[in-house]
Amino acid sequence: MNIRQAKKEENKKIRRLWEEIFPEDSKAYLDFYFQNVINENHVVVAEVEENNIVAMLHLNPYKVYEKQGEKLLYYVVAVGTKKAYRRQGIMRKMLDFAEQYGREQQIHALILLPEDERYYKPFGYEFVSKQYITTLDTSKYVKGGCQNQNKKTPLTYRQFQQLFLEENEEHERTLAEWNYTPVRTVALAKRLYQELISEDGQVYSVNKHLIFVYVFNGKIVVRRIYYNQAQLSSECDKQYRMIKAFLVELAQGKPLIIQEVQFRKVSKVFSYNRHNVYECRPYMMLKNIGDTCQENYVFFDETV
Repeated sequence: MNIRQAKKEENKKIRRLWEEIFPEDSKAYLDFYFQNVINENHVVVAEVEENNIVAMLHLNPYKVYEKQGEKLLYYVVAVGTKKAYRRQGIMRKMLDFAEQYGREQQIHALILLPEDERYYKPFGYEFVSKQYITTLDTSKYVKGGCQNQNKKTPLTYRQFQQLFLEENEEHERTLAEWNYTPVRTVALAKRLYQELISEDGQVYSVNKHLIFVYVFNGKIVVRRIYYNQAQLSSECDKQYRMIKAFLVELAQGKPLIIQEVQFRKVSKVFSYNRHNVYECRPYMMLKNIGDTCQENYVFFDETV
């Protein structure tokens, strides 16, 4: 068994392995990932014999804001093994390799979104965030209407990039509750937008709040909201209500699912209704491999 870092010329082989292990991922998403992401990350593979790769683990680098300044972390994704080679200790060796590699690269932490926490707890990964999933029956909120008719047009990439990069570094540093917020760059803006489009999503702006919206099985899903500076002011609730009004109009009576990390913000301004479904679950896991203490919570919520 050989655990090693993959070579760039092996990308096609790695894609075939991805398609075998994760058949639910669409061709459009994989096209996006293998055209825009894989050349910027580090892929750990396991081969049982020469050129026979049976498992993979991807390390996507992110520069983030942390209490002590900017840090680099690896977001661990696409962790998988061919069915015939599972339960043979391969993933343990790959996780050990990833940790050692991260230390060599002076990475602050490894972070991941687990399919099953039991795979990662033995390696020192701990939950550091929670996700609220609120499913709303928007037909119960139609009376309020929406005064933001001009906000219904999805943003083009140029419009999104301009708003996404408008937040300056000083503002980002003041978002103390947003520990592990990725540093905003042109490259990150492009990647987020292309990922969004690959999954048939759209991004809207409500008073410069960027709202990522998807449609799944007739339901409107808000997967991510990038808030502007108003989040720090006394007008927070007013801003959340503006977003609420926009989402009610956008949903047109369809079920609306709002996904939020750590706190209910927008969903809390929707009055309680027994037809709604309110869920909360552990979300991101983190292993600190740097020189600081383990974080109690993070707000990292990127999807790639």
